[in-house]
Amino acid sequence: LLIKQQAQKKLFNMRTIIAIYKFICLGIASLITIPSMFIWGVLFNTKPIFYIVPKAYHTVLCKIFRITVEITGTPTTKHAVFLGNHLSYIDIPVMGSILDATFIAKEDVKSWFIFGWLGTLAQTIYISRKRDAAQQCINDIEKMINRGRSLILFPEGTSSRGTKVIPFKSSLFELFLNDSLKNKLFIQPFTITIKKINGEIISNIEDMDKYSWHSDMELMPHLWQMAKLKGAHINIEFHCPRPAKNFKNRKEFAQICYDDVEQALKKNSPLPLDFKQKVP
Repeated sequence: LLIKQQAQKKLFNMRTIIAIYKFICLGIASLITIPSMFIWGVLFNTKPIFYIVPKAYHTVLCKIFRITVEITGTPTTKHAVFLGNHLSYIDIPVMGSILDATFIAKEDVKSWFIFGWLGTLAQTIYISRKRDAAQQCINDIEKMINRGRSLILFPEGTSSRGTKVIPFKSSLFELFLNDSLKNKLFIQPFTITIKKINGEIISNIEDMDKYSWHSDMELMPHLWQMAKLKGAHINIEFHCPRPAKNFKNRKEFAQICYDDVEQALKKNSPLPLDFKQKVP
């Protein structure tokens, strides 16, 4: 028993050292990226090569935290809004390492330390809760589309544990049915599924919570625990892209995308899903 306790203590100390090393790497990568992204944005603000720096940063973050990504399906190369379920802040580097696209996020993210600065430099479009901000959001989205940019959106409005898809906020979909946008856009849903933690297939809810960040979880304690892990294996399934002009109204639009995402999560998840919910 004593030998076992000593071995566990040694392992604990080793994982702590590894976590500290990962945080140092995260800090160095962020400090290098902030000025690089600023300069790159000034030089290539409207060019397709703009995404080289943010995509490299996201790829480095995935390597630091040993997040491996398995892709099913093919992301469209057309101007698109990629939208899907949201499990964690880690989803951002995961999706950012795959796609040349700009994120649409809640205005709250703008105030996040370091990550908020990086999001702003990466030209993230922030959605405000103020009623009079809707037109500005439409203008920002249209500006990005006219530059040939694609967008990434998590329409649940928050992150979940990963055992269900939270009903999509259909009000967000109204933006893409705007007359000035719908003829230019394709919509491609995607589904994020946690497959393995620490190299082992997910077997219980506690394993899910090592990756997923939801409810009242605090960011830094969760990130610290994430850093102590050996890594995670994530599956991203891209569904059939559809022209936005094919959708009649925002509720139909949201429900069809929701169904695509939920059915794939039900198929891919190692754990059973919660009951199906209707998009409000």
